[in-house]
Amino acid sequence: MSSYDFDDTIFRGNSMRRFSIFCTIRLPYLLLYLPVLLIAFLLRAVRILNKNIYLLLLEGFVIFVPRVDRFVAKFWDKNMSRIKSWYLDRKRDDDVIVSATPVFLVGEACRRLGVKCIATDFSPRGKLTGRHCHGSYKVEYFRRDMGDVVPDCYYSDSHSDKPMWVYCDRGCLVKGDKLILLYEHGRKIAAA
Repeated sequence: MSSYDFDDTIFRGNSMRRFSIFCTIRLPYLLLYLPVLLIAFLLRAVRILNKNIYLLLLEGFVIFVPRVDRFVAKFWDKNMSRIKSWYLDRKRDDDVIVSATPVFLVGEACRRLGVKCIATDFSPRGKLTGRHCHGSYKVEYFRRDMGDVVPDCYYSDSHSDKPMWVYCDRGCLVKGDKLILLYEHGRKIAAA
């Protein structure tokens, strides 16, 4: 079994950012949420907000989206083509996606791909259960859902996923469509 980050790893771009733009184009009143985003950016920049609260505020616009499930389905109808071809070529049924993206969004993409999804438990009504599935919390989420299973490899575009790289047998950095083996059995073997 292999495990993958989602945004900018197997998906070209940031799915939550693209989803917020997708919703705002169809629901222009969401522009009224812009001041919340600007304040969140500023407070994060001066380190007043921790990452968990910051992400919660960025994702909070969804409470103003009616029938989020329909928007999610339409979003993926248009965006499944953004899944990278290198991933589709190597995809297996036992793959596990581990993502900080809210499960209500990335879960639908994983369902369409036929793979397991472990993601931030953030509901479309703005309720976050626990912490964002980010950094060392990815390992906690993975172990909670998968037990003692250790993936063959974890693929990610971000060094914030080092805990998953170290946890897995191997860790690969994804740069665009290029895969760079960085970790083996918990030890760094290459510079990136």
